This record gives sequence, C-alpha cells and structure tokens, in this order.
Amino acid sequence: MLKHTYLRKTFLSILAIGLFTVSCKKDADLESQNGLVSANGVALNKSDALMATSVPLSPLLSGSSLELGINGHPLDGTGPYSHVSASKQIEMLQKMGMNWYRADVTTMSDGRITVPYLFDPLMAAATSGGVKILPALKTRTLDLNATQSASYSAGKKLGADFAAKYGKYFTYYNLGNELELKLLLPGRSGQSQLHYDRTKFNVTAAYLKGMDEGIKSQDPDAKTMIDASWLHYGYLRMLEWYGVKFDIIAYHWYSEMESLGGNKTYNIPDITLKLSSLFTKPIWFTEVNSRYKADDADFEVKQDAFIKKFIQKCKNNPQVKVLIFYELFDEPQKNSTLEKNYGLNKWTTKYTSWTKKMIAQSLTVK
Repeated sequence: MLKHTYLRKTFLSILAIGLFTVSCKKDADLESQNGLVSANGVALNKSDALMATSVPLSPLLSGSSLELGINGHPLDGTGPYSHVSASKQIEMLQKMGMNWYRADVTTMSDGRITVPYLFDPLMAAATSGGVKILPALKTRTLDLNATQSASYSAGKKLGADFAAKYGKYFTYYNLGNELELKLLLPGRSGQSQLHYDRTKFNVTAAYLKGMDEGIKSQDPDAKTMIDASWLHYGYLRMLEWYGVKFDIIAYHWYSEMESLGGNKTYNIPDITLKLSSLFTKPIWFTEVNSRYKADDADFEVKQDAFIKKFIQKCKNNPQVKVLIFYELFDEPQKNSTLEKNYGLNKWTTKYTSWTKKMIAQSLTVK
C-alpha cells in the first residue's frame, strides 16, 4: 500500500530544505463468481446478504457518525494474511468496531481479480459480518511514458473491465495508491502545482480520468476516491483542475507528519481542517498510524495517544466521513522495520497467535 521507504526518503529531502458504504442495492446483488457463499462455504441467498450483521460501535466513536476501518493484505496470499482466515480477519474488525477493510486489488487483462480463491471467501465473510471492502485498485497499466490519449484509454479499460465484473460488490473505489510520489520534484513539499513534473502529471491525470469514467460507465452509482499523503494536496487540486471527476478526497497521515505539520514552517496543526479549507468533497483518511521507532520503549503508548487524538480531530470535522488505520497485523516477513511493526496486532507466536496492541484494546467493543 503506502510506499513507506519512498515516503521516508521524501521526508528526509524536505527536512534537508527546512523541512463501502455498500448500498442495499448492492448487498442484495452480492454474488461471487462461484455463487454466493458464506465464510464457512455454505451457500447464501440474496436475503441473507441483506440481513448482514451490523458492526457494533467502538467506544472511541461515541456521539459521532465517523466510521472506522483498517488496511490489510488479504488478497496478497503472503505473510500473516495467508495464515489467518478471512472470517477471522473480519471478526477482528468487528471486535474493534470497524466498518471498512481496505485491500489492494490486482486485476488481469480482462478485469478479473487475480486471486478469486482469496477474494470469494473474503467477500462472503465481509458480507455476513457487516464489513465493507474498499478496493484499492492497482494501476497496473499506467505508463508514465505514454501519451495522454493512450493513458486515458488504458485507465478507462482497466476501470470499466473491473467494474463490469465486480460493480455488484462495491460502491466505493480507491483509484491507485499514492501515485503523486512518482511525480513530485526533488525536495518539494507537494503543496503547489509547481512541485510536480507536469508531463508525468498530465499522463497520470489522463489515466485517472479514464479510470474514473470507465468505472462509472459500468457502475453509475460508483463513488471514486484518489489519495495523497503528507502535504501533497496540490496534486489533488491539480487533478480537479484537469477534470478528473473523483468524488472523495482520500488522505494518508502519519505521526511524524502531524509533528512536522504543526511547526512554524507549515503551520498546519490540524490536517482535517486544512483539507476542508481546500476541498468541498467528503474526506476519508485511508492510512493513519504512528511511525514505529525501534529505540522507543513507549511506542505503543505513543501510538495509542496519537490515534486517539486523531480520531477526535476527525470526529470534530463533519466533512471527514471515514478513518482507516494501517494495518491489521505486524508483518515480520517484510524487510522494512516500519512494515514489521505497523500492525494494531502483534504476534506472540509467528502467524499462529497474536495479541492486541494498546490502541486495539482501546478500540475494542466491550
């Protein structure tokens, strides 16, 4: 999901210069390629899907309409997510009062998901558990060396092919992931349109415009979102000016961004309010967490405090609709120290048993 190594390098360069709501209609039409199945393999009918369990409210959301979710890699087929069943993953979300599960989705040339054997049980478990899947659709055919016309056509085909096959499952679609990182000029914060490679931006914007229009050609009720991180909101404004008709501002925000944003250089103590001042669209934070530091003995305490404080900021801003954390499990198989420790749950025995970190305990529905 988040290209953490790239982002970390981006921050170093900046410092060097001064620093689904899935609709009832779609629930009723929820059907896998192999027929409607529950998490335990039992056939479901459409009325079963309509009677899906509602997720109980997390104690941290009292008095708010904000919805919570978490990122995971249930369709990657590797690491912890290949050892923990889809039904158990969904159960964990339920117990933390989470409505959303954001997952990377890779498609083949005809729009089919590459891992139907993983997608089908995940979709069935999510439906019966009242959790909505947010597909982060990978832009596998994006070529920054293509023309704008060719890029638009490639994006439109990918979006249309995917929505034609899976529009029955989804209302909300996340188009790509942090694509602005490859467009950002060295040492720039991303706040201004002057901070981006214009040629590469135009190709990317054409692709996303095609992707958005392709999805909506097959799924007229679709709501699309495009994400950015740190202070790269300039990129999202440029997409609006280019004519990309996406519906939701998606944003990624981590603890060091919070600290840097509040300093005198940037003077952004509340990123939710900054985004509200720039955009009229609904805002979703689709990646949020505290950065892990190996020498920080109090990491879980600081993570708990940061996330609780950020939840409160989102609750105070009615334009923010959904807050999604990164991620469900620690991933010890990854090379990055950050990826190894991003989970809200940590392993007591690798891939066999786990325990909740402090913030997961705070979120747990009593």
